[in-house]
Amino acid sequence: MMRAKVEKSKGRKVETPGRAAPVNRAAPVNRAATVNRAATVRERVLSLTIAMLCVLVGFLILAGCAENDQKKWDDFWGMKNDGGGGVSLLGRRPGDSEIWTIECNEYKGENRRDLADNMATALKRVDDLKGREIWVQHDDELSRVYCGEYKLAYVAGKKEAAADAPSEPQIELNDAIKRDLKYIRALSVGDKFPFFSARVTPKPLPNAGPPEWDLRNARGVYTLNVGVTYNTPTLHNYKEAAIEWVKDLRDRGFQAYYYHDTVKPVTSICVGTFGEDAATRGPDGVTRYSAAVHELRNKEEFKYNLENGAITYRSATGKDGKRARMANESFLVKIPKKPETTAVGQP
Repeated sequence: MMRAKVEKSKGRKVETPGRAAPVNRAAPVNRAATVNRAATVRERVLSLTIAMLCVLVGFLILAGCAENDQKKWDDFWGMKNDGGGGVSLLGRRPGDSEIWTIECNEYKGENRRDLADNMATALKRVDDLKGREIWVQHDDELSRVYCGEYKLAYVAGKKEAAADAPSEPQIELNDAIKRDLKYIRALSVGDKFPFFSARVTPKPLPNAGPPEWDLRNARGVYTLNVGVTYNTPTLHNYKEAAIEWVKDLRDRGFQAYYYHDTVKPVTSICVGTFGEDAATRGPDGVTRYSAAVHELRNKEEFKYNLENGAITYRSATGKDGKRARMANESFLVKIPKKPETTAVGQP
């Protein structure tokens, strides 16, 4: 608890011991004025005390809110700060299940759509795959062919070398998906194996989030990339996690957006919009950010590019030429008019 330190005034007049203070007998004492002054002093002291109590209560409320917010996000991301319990709100426990599928192949290039559709049609004609759902997902840059839906269970992970190291739940492949994966990889057309690179993967998540929060609908040229979400053993819906993150920022008055990557299974969280002058390249080839960008980056929660709510680090060469461990900072990206978001060099 905060305590106010009270000091006695050092400029106060002190009477000499043994001598009475001189009294001006010619001046009558105005008792009413004295009483009024005393009442005024008491009122001021009371007002000051009330004000200090209000400040203290406000501080405690804010501290409690901050602590509750921290706990909410620690629980959300599955962070364990107390040494026990704590499972992500979007995570999994042993015994939970999830729908997985087989990604037979992915295709790029101008003819990718036709190629993917034709390969999916060919798979549907395979007798041993009858009854399996086979579909194509077309994104802006890739087309993927999927086969089947398999309900898989999570099991307790293997203990790490350290006795006290936590074990994360792991997905367990059942016989059906193992059998179909092996069969699809062995399918051939002449001497070619078009699905040899097939792999198992969680069934793709549908895109989530209000369209007005989608970065592709934002105006401007640049935005600040402050975070990214992706699936982990304790986070199994990175898109929903990103939307919750954006919602929290917007509830606090920030212009926040999400961007579901069309190539990689990640979602970026961005804040603010800027014009062309937000990033300029100097004669030395170094990109410099504008004052408005620095003002936003200087806010504590926007200094770094967080990964699933946590600061991450990289090994880089410092200004002194030595290798050092550096936190990954937030950075400008171009607002995508096409699906690809390209990073702009760090200032």
